[in-house]
Amino acid sequence: MNPTTTQPLVLVVCAVIGSGAVTSLVSWLLRRIDQRRNLEQAIAESATIRRLELEIYRQSLFLPTTSRMQHEHQLDAGKAYTDRGGNGPGHVRVQQLEDDYRHRLNTDDWNYPSHRHLHN
Repeated sequence: MNPTTTQPLVLVVCAVIGSGAVTSLVSWLLRRIDQRRNLEQAIAESATIRRLELEIYRQSLFLPTTSRMQHEHQLDAGKAYTDRGGNGPGHVRVQQLEDDYRHRLNTDDWNYPSHRHLHN
């Protein structure tokens, strides 16, 4: 850049800073961040969201296990389920999945039975 093109640029930057536009922009950004945090906190504290999360994890736990990848996903879902306070049949299923995974790991048996049903 040469001095003749730099000078107008400096003047524009000074005008923007002096006009309070930067202050307004920063204030707006801080309000948006605060609103997002409030929304995330409301979601995290929502009993309805908690029940829905537990139900989604429970549904995943009780699907037939057909592959090692799915089995590992079910173990992750089981951890999240129990961390969020899930218990009862879901807790029993988590224990079954953990025991089965440990057995498969020890025996190196990753062949899962097919659960396809024939429809007539």
